[in-house]
Amino acid sequence: MDTTELTDVEIKISADDTDKDGFVSIWNVASASMDGDTTMARVLASKIIGFLCKHRCNFVLVSQNDATYLDDWFERDKSILYDWNPDSEKVDVITQHAHVPAEAIVDFLETKKFKPGVKYAPKRSIRVEWFQEDWNVG
Repeated sequence: MDTTELTDVEIKISADDTDKDGFVSIWNVASASMDGDTTMARVLASKIIGFLCKHRCNFVLVSQNDATYLDDWFERDKSILYDWNPDSEKVDVITQHAHVPAEAIVDFLETKKFKPGVKYAPKRSIRVEWFQEDWNVG
């Protein structure tokens, strides 16, 4: 997939997607940034999740039910953490369950110099560690 379209993407967050505690799903960040284009939102979401993983972002939040759901999925099918290609629906699953503080995600991406046109591909072991050790369940 050609990612040159992502070169000048501005990361946006819709107030409608932010919950009362100031959290937003990674999927909704990508969707708002791509003006609702599902295909391009998946491309951006795959890059964001790879970037956050590679930098071991420690403020990802998932509910207890969602954590159990993702853990169970991982036990059945390891590709949920390994297949984050822009054409994979597994990107949707992970990023729709992963929530981040709206203000912090924008700052984190900017500070760590996220580039939407770059492919971020963390090692499998880092993906598992990140999910099991750095995500917050609550």
